[in-house]
Amino acid sequence: MECSPIIRMHWLNKLLVQREVTDIFINGIHSIFIDQGSGLELYHLPPQTQLKEELFRDWVLTELSKIGKTWDAKHPFVDATLTSGHRIHIAFPPLARQGILISLRRLSQASHAESFPYPSETHRWKDSALFHPVVEAIKRGDSMLISGATGSGKTTLASDLLGLVPKNERIIALEDTPELAPQHPHFLTLLARPPNADGYGEVTLRTLLKQTLRMRPDRIILGECRGTEVLELLQALNTGHQGALATLHANSPRDALRRIELLCLLAAGGSLSSTGIRELLSLGIQWIVQVKRVGSLRLITEFWKIEGREGDTILMRPVIESPPSLNSLI
Repeated sequence: MECSPIIRMHWLNKLLVQREVTDIFINGIHSIFIDQGSGLELYHLPPQTQLKEELFRDWVLTELSKIGKTWDAKHPFVDATLTSGHRIHIAFPPLARQGILISLRRLSQASHAESFPYPSETHRWKDSALFHPVVEAIKRGDSMLISGATGSGKTTLASDLLGLVPKNERIIALEDTPELAPQHPHFLTLLARPPNADGYGEVTLRTLLKQTLRMRPDRIILGECRGTEVLELLQALNTGHQGALATLHANSPRDALRRIELLCLLAAGGSLSSTGIRELLSLGIQWIVQVKRVGSLRLITEFWKIEGREGDTILMRPVIESPPSLNSLI
């Protein structure tokens, strides 16, 4: 009797339940890499374990069926969140020449607001002196961008911060795949949807944002800024909406502003100048947080206040970390 793909992939299921394993990369039948907090390392399969392309395909289709997703040849990429709490991205042949490429990332569980008597010895941001002013800005209802590289902790920080939003506020998040999981009683998620095999049924983040404005949100959250929806968000922030939170990939706060400006220019299609976009930026966004991974730690390395605009330059002021007290040096 043929074993199910779940049983035959027992080694993978064991990796998925290990909390110290944050990333798993399956490069076809050729190699497997994992990250246990100190960077990528080659994973050595248990003895006598055989890798087959069909086995990976069956496992992927079984996991996708649990969340109501499927795969077809017209769309050789899949991006989803599994029931195990992992974000999965799959690239299928023939676009992936090495075979099926599977990228799995464990999504951090948001901390409970009750566990935030910062500074706390158990809190994951305890090594970031800038965490306290970031929290204060979120509680005031300021709009904020969280910037950083892949795997730097942007989504984790966003979830933790949203858990500290006052409980009487309505939060609506717009995402491609569900990743944000704050401990908040009035947190809602709207998911974008790609077109089906016939090219119909697409729902973009830009469309979701327009609908969100009719749902009386106190906070609008963009899981990741990557397209034309950014311009809609800036316009909303300049017409009465406050308290937005968004993440994006950028190497520095200044680079984050440049990337936002570029996305807005692409969205405007020439109908809006750089000066106009910078005006929207300087009035709509109050703070930029930079996060970085250092070894096994995710740290808040920079926190900048947007002070307005002078000519074509957006003025920014850094929040400086408090120096250590004399008592801590004794």
